[in-house]
Amino acid sequence: MNLFELNTPFPAKVLSISDFTAYLKGLVEKDTLLSGVWLQGEVSNLVVASSGHCYFTLKDDQAVVKAALWATNRRKIGVNFKNGDFLMVFGNISVYPQRGEYQIIVNNLRQAGVGALYEAYEKLKIKLQNEGLFDESRKMKLPLIPKGVGVVTSPRGAVIQDIFRVIRRRFINMPIYLVPVKVQGNGASDEIASGIERLNSDPRVDVIIIGRGGGSIEDLWSFNEEVVARAIEKSTKPIVSAVGHETDVTIADLVADRRAATPSVAGEIVVPVKIELKEYIARQQKRLAKALRNILSYQKQSLRRLAECRFLVKPSLIVAEKHVKVMNVAKELDSTFQMYIQRIRHRCELLKFNLKALDPNGPLKRGYVLVTSKEGSVLNSVDKVSESQKLDLHFVDGIAEVTVGKIAKGEK
Repeated sequence: MNLFELNTPFPAKVLSISDFTAYLKGLVEKDTLLSGVWLQGEVSNLVVASSGHCYFTLKDDQAVVKAALWATNRRKIGVNFKNGDFLMVFGNISVYPQRGEYQIIVNNLRQAGVGALYEAYEKLKIKLQNEGLFDESRKMKLPLIPKGVGVVTSPRGAVIQDIFRVIRRRFINMPIYLVPVKVQGNGASDEIASGIERLNSDPRVDVIIIGRGGGSIEDLWSFNEEVVARAIEKSTKPIVSAVGHETDVTIADLVADRRAATPSVAGEIVVPVKIELKEYIARQQKRLAKALRNILSYQKQSLRRLAECRFLVKPSLIVAEKHVKVMNVAKELDSTFQMYIQRIRHRCELLKFNLKALDPNGPLKRGYVLVTSKEGSVLNSVDKVSESQKLDLHFVDGIAEVTVGKIAKGEK
């Protein structure tokens, strides 16, 4: 049917764009399959509005879907993401009428692929950290010169070659014992843990290196497994972790006693440079010999001074000298004691004189009398007596009773 021909009948029902979009919106939002669905894809075109809402696109190699994450849900989820991240999002499919586009309204999201591995890494990291596996207090010191070095890594590749080359260059006759293992893929983590246990039971080994070359987080994942972390924790010998490059930090790196940025650095950490060690020992031997010579010289001088000491030549001199000192001290003590006795005697004489001056019989001997009432009160004024009052006059040799006659106040 050609609607543009003049004789073509007009359609019985014509929908507006709004009605059509509303109808599709109803179909989509009422569909049970599209209400609560998980989608997975790469983030692109991320826009964060001033209101806190996020708008972005999820895509794979064949299609794209618009997505909206409201600010309230964004705060609840608490997951930050950026363009290029691979996400799994959960939400409801809806139609945005103003643009005629369908989109997913995101209620939850999580990292997918690498993001999921990173989430597992963070969970295990927090768990082991809470158990104290990362504490410096539990880490062992490396031996200065190990009897032998154990290496747990792949027998192929540059890692073992780098370790061998560095150790041989630094300490040419240092024994190296390799336990070949897979370093990625299924079963790799179990092989690494078994290799650590095997070297722990080998008495020829004093220190262990575990490592592999760089790669993605998936490539390094065997060293993020809990079984490897537990094997490192149980090790009775110090372990150096040399996994990936300096920017790659695995769980094994955190639990190990030392972390090396690269396998080559691990070789440098576990053994000293033999030539430098010999030179150091030679320097220390010279310093020790010089110190011993200085001590012997000093002791000889001390013996010489002792041999020339007159007291050692004739011991009676020191006895006589000490005797003189003792006698002098005795004289000083005697003199001091005598002076002290004199001071005490003088003080006693003064006290005796003062006491004698206070003796009430003294004035009586000189002709004075002590007048007291019959009650024994001392009377020192005519105001205290009355006529016809009986009084006692105390003389030096007795007491006379008298009666007061006339009182003449103020007369002598």
